[in-house]
Amino acid sequence: MIKKEKPAKSSTVDALYSQLKQKIISFELYPGTRITELALAEMFGVSRTPIRQALQRLEIEGFLSIRPKQGCFIRELDVNELMEYYEARIALELLIVESAVNAMSDKQVEQMMALWQPEKHDAELQMGIDLGEKDESFHVGLALASDKPVLASILKNINHRIRVIRRLDLNADNRSQRTYKEHYEILQLIKERDTTKAKQAMKRHIQRSREFAKTLTLTALARQKFLSTPSA
Repeated sequence: MIKKEKPAKSSTVDALYSQLKQKIISFELYPGTRITELALAEMFGVSRTPIRQALQRLEIEGFLSIRPKQGCFIRELDVNELMEYYEARIALELLIVESAVNAMSDKQVEQMMALWQPEKHDAELQMGIDLGEKDESFHVGLALASDKPVLASILKNINHRIRVIRRLDLNADNRSQRTYKEHYEILQLIKERDTTKAKQAMKRHIQRSREFAKTLTLTALARQKFLSTPSA
């Protein structure tokens, strides 16, 4: 008879998930690296059950892939491919902004603006708000509020593909604060029904994120590769 595993405590899984995600985002766990439940269990001094549950969450979010009988592999980063996803995202989100200008009510826009007031930034950061998740919900939320579920679904797929690099971007100096300001500005322009300026603001927002993320990623990959190369 197969013994059924007991679910791990959620607090333990949450802590492991956060620590592993940070190691991936910081490239401490290098893209393409193979990791095993056993090695991680020994590293963190826990059983394999909470490790497995944390890894499953990270796989769902696109940070790694779990291959049967092989282990877990940190997702490879192809910078050119990631940049192509950003280009697709720009085209898609300009359509979403145009729809938002025409379809969202003032009340809907104001409700979103209340979530992105720049003065809330520091307090929410101290509260441990997951800015990456909040950022994604902003962009997908515009599509849903504009009654564009298909566009929202496509955007979710793109987000899944660029999540690692995007989180790296949001963790950089001043990026999170700027995100609040830029989101608030986009919403103001939507409320003013200024399609041209709202689309321009959204395009600048994503282009800045794309270029910043590209620079950070290339630098981090080069640095981590140098650190992992044995001395002659």
